[in-house]
Amino acid sequence: MEGNILNLANFKLLINGTELPEDLFLAIEEVTIEDELNLPAMFTIKLNVVDFLEGKWRGIDLETFKLGDIVKVFMGIESLEEMMTGEITSLDFTFADYSFMEIRGYDRFHRLRFGKMRRSFKDMKDSDIASSIASEISLTPDVEDTATEHSYLFQNNQSNYEFLLERLQRIGYEMLVDDKTFIFRKSGEDKTPELTLEYGLDLQTFSVQIRTLTEGSQVEVRGWNIKDKEEITATVSSGSETTKMAGKESGYEISEAAFGKSSTSILSDMILDSQDAENIAKATYNKMLKEFLRGEGVCIGMPEIRAGKTVEIKGFGERLSGTYYIVSTVHSISKGIYTTTFKVRRTGV
Repeated sequence: MEGNILNLANFKLLINGTELPEDLFLAIEEVTIEDELNLPAMFTIKLNVVDFLEGKWRGIDLETFKLGDIVKVFMGIESLEEMMTGEITSLDFTFADYSFMEIRGYDRFHRLRFGKMRRSFKDMKDSDIASSIASEISLTPDVEDTATEHSYLFQNNQSNYEFLLERLQRIGYEMLVDDKTFIFRKSGEDKTPELTLEYGLDLQTFSVQIRTLTEGSQVEVRGWNIKDKEEITATVSSGSETTKMAGKESGYEISEAAFGKSSTSILSDMILDSQDAENIAKATYNKMLKEFLRGEGVCIGMPEIRAGKTVEIKGFGERLSGTYYIVSTVHSISKGIYTTTFKVRRTGV
């Protein structure tokens, strides 16, 4: 069954693998999907719970929709694309002149947030740990090798989510879930654009904010090798960016030209060796560089616009046109209109 307004906005929902009865489907007023890097993707379904013809409530029996139900959401214009598979985590009811229910849930990423643990990992890489934790919550790991093996790491009263977020920020990785697959990979700003948006055609509005980078143009990392009783150091600066994203100058080059260098120092007792120190320094440098340019756009509904993809944006001159990295999206179908809002970042112009 498909919601179809003027053969444009389409959506379909499967609850535990089954389509909704027609009366419930037609009572759905809005469907929204939100995704963001390093966070669970979320769906929201807004349902009118008043059946005026029968003079009764609908969908509020806690059987039609219940916590833990598996929801698969499809969206599109004229044709449908699978957007996400999630689990219902909340049911919100409002009874008034206009009575409705909001059904919310997340993809299986949210399972990483359950509980807090105190445990250690010995002789494992971050990628090994990510794979192990994914398997614990019945997800299939798809991880990029992180190379460095740690003799000992401690998860100190943290949720699995908090612990993995701490690890990936240290090395410049990102994580997301696609149905039952847990993805742990390098941040993808250097990818080839997967789609193109042009202002005045499919891109309706676009805003950009360029900010001076006040720290991190030179990153120094210091630690101590207990075994050899030697100091461990690494320093990175201009030229350490993973990519300028086809820009002429990186954000640090522009900021340094205007205001000079902005050095940052990191002290840690968890550094293994000089290579580990350099990896941390580069990850820190590139993490701060990502704050240089942020943008937000609105376009007609496009299911292929998703967090973790690169996009080529055209129509804004030589410097502002170019490659951007999508960090979050909102896909919404309301009153037959499908709209996509997205946020992007860029490391150079």
